[in-house]
Amino acid sequence: MAFRHALCALVLSCIAVAPATAQVQGGVDEVVRELGFALELPVSKSVAATGTLLYVAKIRLPEAEFIALTESLPGTERVINQAANVLATDMPKDMSSVPAAYDKLSLPRDQIERHRNFILDYVRKNGGRKTVASLQKAWAE
Repeated sequence: MAFRHALCALVLSCIAVAPATAQVQGGVDEVVRELGFALELPVSKSVAATGTLLYVAKIRLPEAEFIALTESLPGTERVINQAANVLATDMPKDMSSVPAAYDKLSLPRDQIERHRNFILDYVRKNGGRKTVASLQKAWAE
């Protein structure tokens, strides 16, 4: 019986802590996880796809706009670095070179638009219209 009470106390304490940790664990990690679940991707491919698209945004956006993006998606730089490690080649500098990266990841090219829209939807919900407009501008072909 004491074990049951201890277990209940542990579960309740975790629930009480969950909202605070959810804020910390959100951002790009949440995008990667949800993208993987929604599109049935392994974590490594979800990280690489997300990081690849975010790298294009980093290259194409003015610094202030990219900083605003990283504030909306904490962990962006880390995921970009992880994507570079997975690809083990030069990262794409614009959207026209993203299909080659997807080929290297064995991801269908027709998923690029889905991944892009998924990230935009997440940012729209969490970062506002201005950040979405910046991403759309960066990802314009």
